[in-house]
Amino acid sequence: MKDDITIFLNEPDDKVYVRVPDDIETHYELQNLSGKILQEATHDKSLHDFDLTGLPEGIYFVIVNQGNLIRSKKIIKGYHP
Repeated sequence: MKDDITIFLNEPDDKVYVRVPDDIETHYELQNLSGKILQEATHDKSLHDFDLTGLPEGIYFVIVNQGNLIRSKKIIKGYHP
C-alpha cells in the first residue's frame, strides 16, 4: 500500500500539518516527549494542523491512525543548531 501520509512542521506559522487521503476517518494526536496527549482530533478531511503556539521548545510526536495504518513523526520545535 502506498503511504500517502505527509507530516511536516512549518516554523513560520508554528504549525504542524498532516496531509492524508480524503474521505478516510483519521485520528490525529500530538504528544509530548513523555507521551502526554496535548491535542487530538478525529475527522475525514485531507488536511489537519496542530498549532504549536505557546508550547515550549522541545520534542513532540505526531501520531496519525488511519484504520490499520499508523504513522508517527518526531517534531523538534525551536532548536536551530
